[in-house]
Amino acid sequence: MKRGARRPFRWLSQPHPLHLVLGFALWLAWFALLYAAQGVGCAVAPPPAQQGAFTSINVLLGVGTLAFLAGFAAAAAIAARAARRQGGDEAEDAPLARFVAPAAALLYGACAVSTLVVGLPLLVVPPCV
Repeated sequence: MKRGARRPFRWLSQPHPLHLVLGFALWLAWFALLYAAQGVGCAVAPPPAQQGAFTSINVLLGVGTLAFLAGFAAAAAIAARAARRQGGDEAEDAPLARFVAPAAALLYGACAVSTLVVGLPLLVVPPCV
C-alpha cells in the first residue's frame, strides 16, 4: 500500500476502549433485527410450513447473518493484527493498548462465533413454525 494511501477501516486497528463494547453492541442490534425481521416476515407473508427451511425469509436473514459474521471476523482479524503490533511499544498509553487490542480481538471473535451459533438454525428450522 502506498504511503499516505487511505485505509477505510484504519480506526479498527487503533486500540480504543470503545472496541470492548462495540462488537457486542452491534451483535445485539443484529440479534434484534434478525428476530424482528423474522416476526414481520411471518406476519406479512408466511411461507407454507411444507416448504421447510429454504424460504425467502430464511434466505434473506441468512444473507444478513453472513454479512455480520464476515464483519465480525474481519474486525477480529484486524484487532488481532493490531495486538501483535503492540509488542515492544514503550509509549505512555502502551499498557492500555496492550490490553485493549487482544481483548478486542477476543471479543470480536466471540461475536463472530455467537453470530454463527444463532444463525445456524436458519439452515434447518422453518421460520414461521
